[in-house]
Amino acid sequence: MNHWLFQSLLVTVMWGFWGFTGKIASRSISSQNLLLFASIGSIVVYPVYMILYAKHFQFSWNNPDCYLAILGGLIGAFGSLFFYLAISSGEVSRVVAITAAYPAITVLLAWMFLHEPMSLLKGAGLLLTLVGVYLLSL
Repeated sequence: MNHWLFQSLLVTVMWGFWGFTGKIASRSISSQNLLLFASIGSIVVYPVYMILYAKHFQFSWNNPDCYLAILGGLIGAFGSLFFYLAISSGEVSRVVAITAAYPAITVLLAWMFLHEPMSLLKGAGLLLTLVGVYLLSL
């Protein structure tokens, strides 16, 4: 199995547990505190990451992609906040099904701005994704 495929499947399982544990925790913790405690969980991982990959770290104030990466982190953090708000008041099965459609946004943005090819199969996959999200959110 390709490394990227294994890693992708591992992320899928981990994110599935991420949504589930967040919903369980939301029984007695506010969505605002969920984000705080989840961030603490993330902070625990960072020292391990920094030790394992320290030789790969580089930052250049002249490289605009560094700022795009920071922007991506900010967008992801705000997305997490809204995710926790949503699962605190809604059914986690519906919230996760709807938020799981985010790859469709990525595919469309990549097609529009990065000029990645859009085939009939990709279009059908996007359509089926939206149909699946709709069915799971009923």
